[in-house]
Amino acid sequence: MRTCVLDVGTTNIKAVVYEDYGEDHKMIDSRFEKVEKRNPQPGFVELDPKDIFLKSKNLLDRAIEKWKVDAIAITNQRTTSVLWDGKTSENLFPSLTWQDVRAKPIAEALNNLAIIRVGKALGKLASLLYPLAKESRRIKYLVTISKLSFRPNHASVHLMWMLRNLGHNPKGVSVDRLKFGTLDSWLLYNLCGEHATDFTNASATGIYDIFYEKWSDNILKIIGFPKENLPEIKPSDSVFGEYKGIPICSVVADQQASFFAQACFEKGSIKCTNGTGTFVDLNAGEAPSASLKGLIPMVGVRTRKMKRYLLEGYLSFSGSSIEWLRELGLIEKPEESEKLALESEDESVLAVPSFTGLGTPHYEEVPAVFWGISNRTRKEDIVRALLEGIAFRIAEIVEIMKEEANVEERIRMDGKLSSNDFLLQRIADVTGFKVIRSGILEGSSYGAHLIAGLAMDQWRIGEIEFIPEKEFERKRDLSEKFIRWKRLVQRVKQGI
Repeated sequence: MRTCVLDVGTTNIKAVVYEDYGEDHKMIDSRFEKVEKRNPQPGFVELDPKDIFLKSKNLLDRAIEKWKVDAIAITNQRTTSVLWDGKTSENLFPSLTWQDVRAKPIAEALNNLAIIRVGKALGKLASLLYPLAKESRRIKYLVTISKLSFRPNHASVHLMWMLRNLGHNPKGVSVDRLKFGTLDSWLLYNLCGEHATDFTNASATGIYDIFYEKWSDNILKIIGFPKENLPEIKPSDSVFGEYKGIPICSVVADQQASFFAQACFEKGSIKCTNGTGTFVDLNAGEAPSASLKGLIPMVGVRTRKMKRYLLEGYLSFSGSSIEWLRELGLIEKPEESEKLALESEDESVLAVPSFTGLGTPHYEEVPAVFWGISNRTRKEDIVRALLEGIAFRIAEIVEIMKEEANVEERIRMDGKLSSNDFLLQRIADVTGFKVIRSGILEGSSYGAHLIAGLAMDQWRIGEIEFIPEKEFERKRDLSEKFIRWKRLVQRVKQGI
């Protein structure tokens, strides 16, 4: 079986072709087109959805022409939103990405609505009951409402911003003709005319009710958008349509595809993807869980025969921070960061890598900070502090997971930045967990390929295994430095 996976990321669109030989799965081709991000104003991070589609189609056509492809799969960056005219397939706005915060005033206004304040109050009461009623769906729902707020990068808030700005759009399309979705839905609609998504992408939008497994009537009422104009939600290994006679039989969000590729099927297993941002995912089992400390509940795996949920924490600027070092001229290429960090012996410089705000568990917009710099500080010390800052942010999330669940004391790692030995060693040093780098760093495309194989009945989930490449265990205890770093984070949040 050959699968062509369209992997629509934050910086690139890739067409990756996999071929399986019994139990072996081999990548036989990979091509990419660069995604052109636009930043017209501070806090605006947008894409051209038409450009995304045309580049995706071009890559897909070339792969189909070169290889006899049996199946097509789509995996994509989550929450990046598109609103389009269902009659003409014309988008009405640019795609607002998961890094876009232009809708911050809307998010703040939503969080101050009376219905939301009442929900949070009920959620606080539910939090007191949660230790005694962890299996109650209603209690978990209320706890989640109390801990998570509307955030400006939610697809739900993106949609509300777009609806409010429709009057400024010269195309003047009536609401009943509108279609809304994330990039997977946009690509499906243009490739095969189907308006659909999968459970993993839906669960990341802020519109999906994970506890009642449907689009949220309450959220849609607040937004003012008809449920009929949202995509149909299907398991990831469904047949979503056809393109040039080839079934599109795998659609899955990028982090959940990686979660699947690393075989995180057992409750308590943890996966960490270090890409443009970093996402730490804990398998919460066969039912959704709530988090008292701000982890985000999502669908982890939803195929026709398996249902797994996860709790996620994230930092949005990890691989991007290494690119920032390159843009400053401190390094020429990302691979140099490991070598420079190893050459530093300075323990005094600390970094809080909150370039686009602090993610889990803080959810605050604060500036990035380097602390302890003197006239003796070298670029090696800056690089080391930044990598350690990423490791400390990951450790914060793992610490919460350890408090709230029974976890395996090992972390499976993938993503391009996970090739950095210094970073992975520091994660092992600060968490005390065994850190295992996957032999397949491209977890998103590989996971989407595996799910396509399920749809085509080529293999079973029980045959999918984690492929380790290198292990890291604690060499030194960084607890004291971690405590100093956490104090710095608090000072940054207070404005130093």
